[in-house]
Parts: sequence; structure tokens; C-alpha cells
Amino acid sequence: MDIQLRRDDDTPLYRQLHSTIAARIRSGDIATGTRLPSVRSLARHLGVSLITVAQAYDALAAEGLVHAAVGRGTFVGGPGGAAPADAHAADGQGHSASTESEWQASIPIYLRAPRIAAMHAMLRPCRRPELISLAGGTPDPTLFPVRALGRLWHRAMAVEDPRFLQYGTPQGDHNLRAWIAAYCASIGIAARPEDVLITSGSQQAIDLVARTLVGPGDYVLLESPTFPTALDIFESRGAKLIGMPVDTSGARTDVAAALIDRFRPRLVYTIPTAQNPTGSTMSEERRRRLAVLARQHNVVVLEDDTCSEFTYDGEAPQAIKAHDAGGHVVFVKSFSKTVIPGLRVGCIVAHGAIMARLVDAKSVVDRFTSPLIQRALWRYLSSPQYPRDLEKARDTYRRRRDTAIRALGEWMPAGVTWTHPDAGFNLWISLPGQITASEAFEEGIREGVACGLGDLFLPHTPPPAGLRISFADKPEAVLVEGIRRLSRGLARLIEREPGRVDEPEFVTSV
Repeated sequence: MDIQLRRDDDTPLYRQLHSTIAARIRSGDIATGTRLPSVRSLARHLGVSLITVAQAYDALAAEGLVHAAVGRGTFVGGPGGAAPADAHAADGQGHSASTESEWQASIPIYLRAPRIAAMHAMLRPCRRPELISLAGGTPDPTLFPVRALGRLWHRAMAVEDPRFLQYGTPQGDHNLRAWIAAYCASIGIAARPEDVLITSGSQQAIDLVARTLVGPGDYVLLESPTFPTALDIFESRGAKLIGMPVDTSGARTDVAAALIDRFRPRLVYTIPTAQNPTGSTMSEERRRRLAVLARQHNVVVLEDDTCSEFTYDGEAPQAIKAHDAGGHVVFVKSFSKTVIPGLRVGCIVAHGAIMARLVDAKSVVDRFTSPLIQRALWRYLSSPQYPRDLEKARDTYRRRRDTAIRALGEWMPAGVTWTHPDAGFNLWISLPGQITASEAFEEGIREGVACGLGDLFLPHTPPPAGLRISFADKPEAVLVEGIRRLSRGLARLIEREPGRVDEPEFVTSV
């Protein structure tokens, strides 16, 4: 498909791609029933990311210009229009076998989650039992306090007044909120129980903040690379994403200052400790600077703390929220990685009128988080076993971090660089300039190892190219073997496409 994209144009590439294909469909240049190239093949042909093509196809589908047929591809026209002659097998009553399901393709879909969809598609090969997945970013289930939580669950059922299982308050269990307020005080954040909102995980917390504060056309400033689901959440609100670079000391606040002054974003999203996907930790100086910028420009900073407890070299710096004055920083905390993901419990700490609006948003979304889960979690967090379990997990993850760093140093070919994570579960691999993230991902799959595709973590069209490696949930021997396989695949790519190798100044850049 001959398509010319203007990379120096202010119009996003996916919109250029969408308008070009849409114009050709409407003019009849691309006939009804034509099968469009797959997302992966078109991305490779145009030299763009999978996300760019997925977003363009989504926009075409929303206008009814194309439809996706599961397992067969994307076709021009609605499902009732012309299609390839062999595409449908008629049943005994003269109906196509897939007609009953394909009618749904004509329904406009307003959800935009291209990174999540692309991630699910890319990771399907990871289900092969012989493949080592370093793509998950998940904790080790063998470290979950299953027995302790089981006992506390039964204790809550046995001794609590049954009325606590009634419809709960949107803001959450007072006991758990009081524990979180005390925890906040221990890390320098002034918070009362009424400043805490319990959520169904940190992902819901981000979504509640986005649906409360971000509207179509608003700018959101965030790290590049960053948490893919957050990117999809903000884009689904119609936001325009602006990336700020990350280096070994976290987000570049000097660049952030210029971007805030220029674009006046509604929100700044940051993961200052255990940054996902790089593992970097923002310096104390930059945290203070970001809090000052929020006050100067009256912008909200959304601080996402997924697992600062797993800081491996010294103590984690104080939260940005600890430097807040005036309620400009909204602090999100998760218990998924430090306790158990399946509990789906997180929280928001906010001050002022924003908290009231967030409580309203929670009421609309799911009314309240399970009171029984909240009460069992509170009992566990209040027990002496919690800090012991936390220390054991931190020691285990630190050893695996160190093993991954040693293996990378031993096996990776020249020209490949990586971050040294201070905290968390992940590190970022920067690829030589001639290698794309998609090529590296696919070569890894051929070698029997899967990584996080770097394109999915970027708010803009690549380059630069990278991969995320997650080391927390794999035994050390498996981790080393996975890195060895990836190194072998990358070495083959570099030999196949020799060229100048540039070491990036930052993990990635705007």
C-alpha cells in the first residue's frame, strides 16, 4: 500500500494514515471487501509503531469504513458489504457462519485502548510452555502471603458485625484509610483518613483522576517511556500526550518546566520511584522542583507509587506529595505488588475539593471496593508479619535485579545499553539506532524469550527503540537463560544490519 506520511507535520502520524486510507476508500480507490494489510505488516512497511496503525484502523472502524473479522483481518466496508469470495462458509439456511457475530463490527466503538490491544496480540506467543517471558512486570506468586490473608479473611468473617458487609461507603473502610494515613505520615505526607479514597487497584485510581480532571483536547505531560495503560487511559479521555525525557535521576524537570510553560497541561503524570519501565528513581531535588512547578502553574501532579517499598540501594526519597502545599499533588498507592495483585486494592490521597469529586467518580464507576477485602487487608497490614514478608520479598527481588544486571553485562552485544534499576521490577534496554523494537521483540520470540515491546511505553511515535525486561517473577537461573536468549537474537540482528551505534543521552526523549 503506497502511503506517504509527513513526519515533519504537526498532524499525528495515525491521523495522517487514517485520513489517507479513508480518502481512498471513499473515492473507490480501495474497493469494498478489500482486505487491508495486517497491523504488523503495515507498521513495518511504513516504519511506524504498531500503535500508530492500530489507532488509524480504530478510527476507520469507528466511522464504519472498515470492519475487523476475528482471525481473518480488517476489511473495507461493513460486515454486510462485499467480502472475499472464500471468506464465509454458508450454513444450511443460507446464512454465513460468521454473520451472527460480525454484525457487531458495524457498531461504533468509542473505547480507544491501542496499547492494551497491541500488548495482548503481541504476547499471545508467550503462552508456549517452552518460551521464557520477561514481559510481565509482576511479583512472584510464591511470595504471596496467601495463608496469612486466608486466616485474616476467616477472622473478619467470624468476628466482625455482619453489617460491615452491607453496601459500603464510596470512600472506603475507615480502618484501612486510617492505616494509610498513618503510613503517609511515616513518609512525610500529611493526611487524615478523610483525605484517603480506597480504589480497586492503582489502575482505577488513575482512571478516576483522568475522568475527573482531564477532558478532550487537554494536554497531559508524562514521562517517556511510562506505564502503557496510563497512556491509554489519558488518550481515551481525548487528551493530547506530551512526553518528557527520563534519565538515571528520573524525569527531567528542566524539560518539564519548559513544556508546562508552553502547553499548560491539565495534569502531570509521574512514577518517581521504581519508574515503569526504566526502574529509575527521581532525585530529591527534582521532586521538590516538580512540586514547585505545580504550585507556580496551578497544575495537578498525579504521583503513582506502585512499589517504593522495593527500593534496593538505600532509602527511597520522600514522595513528591511530601513537598506539596495547596493540594496540587494527588498521590496514588497500590498494594498489588507489595501484597497480592488479586486483591485489587489501591488508594488515592488528595486534599481539598478534588477529593470530593474523586469520591463522586468512584460512586459512578463501581460504588465501592469490597469491604471484606479491605478489612482483611487492613488486618494484614497491621500485623507484624507484613514488614517481615516485605523484607523477604525485597531481598529476593534485589538478588534477581543483581542477577539480571550481571547477565546483561556478560551476554549483551556491543551497542546495547540498559538502565540500572534502583527500585521495582523492571529495567529498560536501549537498542542500537538501526534496530527497531518490533524487530528485537520478534527476534526474541524466535529465540524463545519475550520482552515488553518498547513502543507500547511511549506517548509518541518511535524512535528511540527499546525493550522492557521484568526480572521479579523468575528464578535466577531462568532469568539468566532468558537474557542469554535475547542477547543471541540481538547479536544476530546487529550483524545483519550493521551501522553506526549511538548511545542515547537519556533513556528516551521527547
